[in-house]
Amino acid sequence: MGAMAKLFFMKNAVQCGSALLALGLCCLPAVAGAAADLSGAVDLDGLPRFPRAWIVAYEREDDFAPREFVVSAVEKIRRELRIERKLRLEATVLRVTYQVPVGTPLDEVIAHYQEALGPSALFTCRGRDCGRSNGWANQVFGQAILYGPEANQFYIAADQDGELVSAYVIERGNRRIYAHVEALRPRELVVVAANATLVEDLAGKGFVALEQVRPRRDGSIPQAGLAALDAVAPRLRTFERLTLYVVCHLYGPEDAGVLSTNSAACARTARERLQAGLTGAAAPELVPFGAGPLLPRPNGAAARIELVLPHRQHRN
Repeated sequence: MGAMAKLFFMKNAVQCGSALLALGLCCLPAVAGAAADLSGAVDLDGLPRFPRAWIVAYEREDDFAPREFVVSAVEKIRRELRIERKLRLEATVLRVTYQVPVGTPLDEVIAHYQEALGPSALFTCRGRDCGRSNGWANQVFGQAILYGPEANQFYIAADQDGELVSAYVIERGNRRIYAHVEALRPRELVVVAANATLVEDLAGKGFVALEQVRPRRDGSIPQAGLAALDAVAPRLRTFERLTLYVVCHLYGPEDAGVLSTNSAACARTARERLQAGLTGAAAPELVPFGAGPLLPRPNGAAARIELVLPHRQHRN
């Protein structure tokens, strides 16, 4: 290139750059992986998306209709999908699927949803503890792009002030990460729906975790948890003359002895609340027990209150 040609090129480049700056435009290339949302799609209220993720699928149904909300792992036995625990209720639903920018660490995406939904979680799992990714993708969510290696999945289900919210995160074999979130707004109080199969589960397995009851690490039980105990109590008359243990599990950075002491107080509070709703002769004997952090269950490392029926477990 001759001297005059170089001078002409540089002059025009400078003029172009000045014009772009005057218009407030950036000359740098777009961030890799960024894309626009699907037209008409919006985020869930109260659940912010992972930074720079974009919406690739969106569905909203405002009519109350029968829905299912999964609060356990998803397994397949002889081609049959098996979900140990799910809530069946009439609700509206909003479904949003996000794609995350390439190169984002999976742990960061998981941490985002754990922070947002963890305090009100009903169930959470990660990796192979969640079961079959194919079942989650195709049969639970109906989104084939959510299918990936079982080791790369995460699921959390939570109750946010009566709205049931879940998030499923998967990193596919091609390294693309997707996050699928759903929000169900039930027609009736969720505390009733969440414990709809309590009697059946307790009679069948010999133990059941009380949905909506999430004790604090100091052993106290939030008002929503106390209301859930009130709703559950009358149903326990089915187990009259049997011994039913009210077990409180607590986890945290505190010493195990401190958590055990706090969980004992938590169990007594729960027992007293249940007992108050069991007036009359037809009632089981309720025995409080503070487990602290010492009796973890798979997929169950979260503060919770369980009812345990040793008599039924002995029969099994």
